[in-house]
Amino acid sequence: MKALGAATSFVILLVTGVLGWAMLNGSPLAGEPTASLQIKQNKNQQFGENTALAQGNKTLSGGRMEVMLEVAPKRQVGKILPENGKEGQEGSLLEASSFGPLPKRADNGRSPAMAYAKQQVGRRDTLPRIAILITGLGLNQRLSQLAIRKLPANVSLGFSAYGRRLPKLASQARRFGHEYILQVPMEPFDLLQTDTGPKTLQTNKNTKQNQPNLHWSLGRLTGYFGITNYKGRGYLAKSEVVSGLFKELKARGLVFFHDDASGRPAVAKLAEQVGLGYSRTTLSVDQKPTREGISKALKKLEASARRLGFAVGVVHMHPVSINMIRVWSKTLARKGVRLVPLSQAYGLGQSPKRGKGKQARNGI
Repeated sequence: MKALGAATSFVILLVTGVLGWAMLNGSPLAGEPTASLQIKQNKNQQFGENTALAQGNKTLSGGRMEVMLEVAPKRQVGKILPENGKEGQEGSLLEASSFGPLPKRADNGRSPAMAYAKQQVGRRDTLPRIAILITGLGLNQRLSQLAIRKLPANVSLGFSAYGRRLPKLASQARRFGHEYILQVPMEPFDLLQTDTGPKTLQTNKNTKQNQPNLHWSLGRLTGYFGITNYKGRGYLAKSEVVSGLFKELKARGLVFFHDDASGRPAVAKLAEQVGLGYSRTTLSVDQKPTREGISKALKKLEASARRLGFAVGVVHMHPVSINMIRVWSKTLARKGVRLVPLSQAYGLGQSPKRGKGKQARNGI
């Protein structure tokens, strides 16, 4: 009530001052619309640290405006809203940190990988399957919007940790039905010639020393089911540092996607030893970002899917790539090929009627 009294006193002094000045100088408001101000308090409601002023305007006759400041309960900030529509799930899958919320397993053991994989329904079939991952989202806002809005919902997205406006873009991705993973910068073979940014995981640092950079990346957005490497051939060649990374990803309930079509059997073996979900690129679709080059690569990808049963194509943020994937995806049904989210490479997001599913071979 003291705060209410103070606010009321301030308003009275303000109005008194204006009237006094008008009496001495003549009212400059003569003939103009005027406004009156009321402070209205809800019944049984008092000012305090959990209350706030709510403003409302009301137009009266004669052009007068009444402005009301109402004492109302301050909006409570509770647990973070779930990002996939399941009440309470998001908060249980987040760990507070100085880098922002980090993914973690819920107390009941539910993992972000299971929670955020795109759920697939429908009867099981034996059609060859292709997953498409488009990477680099967030680095170019226009192209990111284009990919989110124009590509089929089953195309998975890879957000760069260096991207801008990631939470907003991720929210839009969910609304358009996309699942997504996070690109974490890792040391390339030629670190001196290839700039991978200040938050790169490096081979000259141990797991503990690399952890701040890893957590910086992990805290850039929420709602992803796993991570992938940005560059990283140098880093992923060092088993001692990769082991620490994989153990943390496993503990947090994430999976790892190896964006390297040439592959490194040692990385896959290490993931298996740790018990971490692992898959890798079958083919870089736009290594030659031309219509002819992409068209040839997509035909190879289809052939791999028919031979292996499952194939993953990685696409980068080129306008021609986005447009060609959009057009190509419309031809798959008549070719007897199914476009599926990347998470199906791990048996995630399956309908309960379909069972857990097997880890896709994916050329590993």
